[in-house]
Amino acid sequence: MNLASWLILALIIAAVILDIRYLLKNGVDSCSGSCSSCGGSCKWAHDIEKARRSIQRKKKIKAFLHLD
Repeated sequence: MNLASWLILALIIAAVILDIRYLLKNGVDSCSGSCSSCGGSCKWAHDIEKARRSIQRKKKIKAFLHLD
């Protein structure tokens, strides 16, 4: 691999890291954890415990990556 290949690889890795950071910061969905606010339209409507685990997992990842 030459210098140009390494630079392109570094740019791709940086783009992926920034994309993951953006998704963790802004989220894919807008679940706030308040199940009464969205009613039956929420994908977690019938499984509140799964929703709580998902929110806790996202909070741990954000805390680990210092995205608070």
